[in-house]
Parts: sequence; C-alpha cells; structure tokens
Amino acid sequence: MAARGPYAKTAATRDQALDAALRIIAERGLSGTTVQEIADAVGMTKAGLLYHFGSREALLTAVLARREGIEVLSGEHGVLDGFVEALRANTSVPGLVALYSVLAGSAGSADADSEQRRYFAARYPLLRRVLAAEIEREQRAGGIPTERDPAALASLFIAAADGLQNQWLLDPDIDVAAHLELLADLVRT
Repeated sequence: MAARGPYAKTAATRDQALDAALRIIAERGLSGTTVQEIADAVGMTKAGLLYHFGSREALLTAVLARREGIEVLSGEHGVLDGFVEALRANTSVPGLVALYSVLAGSAGSADADSEQRRYFAARYPLLRRVLAAEIEREQRAGGIPTERDPAALASLFIAAADGLQNQWLLDPDIDVAAHLELLADLVRT
C-alpha cells in the first residue's frame, strides 16, 4: 500500500529537497550553495526546509548519504579497481567531494547525537567491512596475497582515498585514480 497523508508528503518533500541540493552543490560547490537557494529551488522557505531536516548539517549529511549509498564496489578486475573507478567518478563533481571532506573532517567534533557524527560513525565501519570482504574474495581468487590483513588494507584504501581527494581539491592536477591504482598494484605484488 502506498504511503499517504502527511508522512508521504514529508518523504516526498525531503526527496525533492535532496535532489535539488545534490544538483546545486554539484553545479556550484559547497561554498557556493546556501540553504536558502535549496529552499527556493523546491518552493519552500528556509525555515520550512530546515523543519524537514532539523539543521543545515543534517540536510548536508542527508545529501551526502543520498549521493553515496554505500554499496559493494566491484570493478571488472575486483574491488580495488572498483574503488579506483568510484574515486575517478567523484572527481567529476568537485562540489560533492568538498561536501564529503568538510562533513567528514568536522564529524569528530560534532555533537554525539548529531546526524553528521552518526552518519560517519556508521559509514566507516560499514565501508571497511564491505571492502575487507571483497579483498578477502580477491585473496581467495589469488589476486591479493593472503598474508595481507584485509581489514587493514580496507582502512588504508579509505585513508588514501580521503587524503587524495582532499589534496585534489587544492590541486586538481593530482590524479586521484592513478595514485590509487599505484597503491592497488603495490598491494597485489
């Protein structure tokens, strides 16, 4: 049965606002986007938009969660290649890379009950588990030496990806994908 009543409208309103926010941030970047612009794009007041999310940070965290949708990253040749491809795709939307960097960087100092902190506190362990499981699969297939700890490799790839994206925001000549490919090659040898 389809959702009805005010809850359906609230969910639809949130979806519409997230779509607009994703589009605007991708086009203008995080620093060039205001909550008022997002509200205007969906025909709401700023207060009305924030009512649906609670705060600017919760709105931005919901935008990031919508964009990311953590899923198993598997490329043609395995998870490491899939991870490289995901990072290559990220460089086509610098505004969203900046959003991720800002929110991830400030999540540790955010209130423990904030949407932002909860998102990242759940995101990193989930991403580590997904990557580690895929790395183990590649180890069983002979693509990665079995003496390498999958959980440690997963953490290293996430750290490298985050750090390279931060560097790329400041120096677009850095080839994030090429650097991660080099790391993947080192892991495989």
